Amino acid sequence: MKKFFVVLLAGITLSAFAQQNYTIEVGGSTSVTPLMEQFTAAYAKVKSNIKVNINPTGSGDGIKNAGALYQIGMTSRELTPAEKGQGLKEQIIAIDGIAIIVHRNNPVTNLSVEQIRDIYSGAITDWSQVSGGKKTGKIAVVSREAGSGTRGAFEELVGLKALVAGANESTSTGAIKAGIAGNPDAIGYISLGSLDRTIRAVSVGGVAASTANVVKGTYKIARPFIVLYKDNAHAESKAFLAWMLGREAQAIVKTSWIPVK
Repeated sequence: MKKFFVVLLAGITLSAFAQQNYTIEVGGSTSVTPLMEQFTAAYAKVKSNIKVNINPTGSGDGIKNAGALYQIGMTSRELTPAEKGQGLKEQIIAIDGIAIIVHRNNPVTNLSVEQIRDIYSGAITDWSQVSGGKKTGKIAVVSREAGSGTRGAFEELVGLKALVAGANESTSTGAIKAGIAGNPDAIGYISLGSLDRTIRAVSVGGVAASTANVVKGTYKIARPFIVLYKDNAHAESKAFLAWMLGREAQAIVKTSWIPVK
């Protein structure tokens, strides 16, 4: 009987250890953050003892501090050769389109890639130059800040070499949406998964900004969502990373983005 209780106690102790609370620090891209928040909510039902703290600090910070301040970094742009030399492991968790957004009352419904590039470089400055006479007024260019993953991907995909002087450089997706919603002359860009009724996406080259069109390859302004970690990451962090590529997580991705599995 005594031996039985010793074995039982050992089993209880091991079980308690296995369920030990642990906090995973995640930081980086504000574009990846909405997806990571959904991941976190779903994962809490899978492992209630694991807490995930999300720090929406931008892709540059996510890359710089992955494996340091954060067990998992988030970026919405590809790493540079120098960044790839930092010993980081990359895992693509979703594909996302970048939506070009305007005020809901703006009559412009379509822009070519060339027009978008010219607006952001300063070659086009007034809505009359692209509206066919439906709208006039100086274009208020809204961009992300230097180091933003969305900005880096946007500039690469549209071929932008230099941002027009005087552009409003916002530090988050939310700030861009608020700026566009409050200014009928503004134009900006955000993650396709962050679209809502406060703003409106224009078609690009006659192709609507939609997940279906990104999947078909007809909407060209798209980029990967990447999470970063190091080989010595905690076992619970690695378990969360593996879960992100599983059926449940990729079903979440499918609601607003493009799954990779």
